[in-house]
Amino acid sequence: MTEIYSPSDVQKLLEIDASTLRKYATLLEGNGYLVHRNNRGHRIYFDKDVHTFRKLMEFSKQEGMTMEHSAEAVMKWVSEEKNTDIVTEIEPIQNTSGQVVEHNCNHEELMERIEHLEQINLDLIKLLKEKAVREACQEEKINQILRHVEYLNKLEVERIRSIEKEIATATQKKWWNWFTWKKS
Repeated sequence: MTEIYSPSDVQKLLEIDASTLRKYATLLEGNGYLVHRNNRGHRIYFDKDVHTFRKLMEFSKQEGMTMEHSAEAVMKWVSEEKNTDIVTEIEPIQNTSGQVVEHNCNHEELMERIEHLEQINLDLIKLLKEKAVREACQEEKINQILRHVEYLNKLEVERIRSIEKEIATATQKKWWNWFTWKKS
């Protein structure tokens, strides 16, 4: 039977903190790994997940391996493991409360993975659409600001030309008119 682990159980087993476990799970999920979730959406882990995290940690410690490259290597390792261990029978799984749950390791897991990836894709599409709307609004605001700045520049140029004309007019007065001009 396979045991179900909570995130805190996995943290203790791997001697890592919660944020590191979330980082590992998110990184692997981004590369197509299926991390199971309970009915409330919280991650739950199995023996194979703990083993996979250990492999990720092992790969990441190798020289020149980034976390992303380590995740890719783990995914390759996982797919090779699955090809050698294809299980098509229903395997009983025991969770920590002692309940037995039937689990089809091949078909159901693949369907869950597909559904999970489809949901991730839908979420990403939604985020991209929201980002496009925000960017369009920002672009419109920038264009409004630019139009306003251009309008202010135009007004300033007109004011400067007006002042230049007044100065030119004042300097063109003849010296004999200066006395009369000064008095008025």
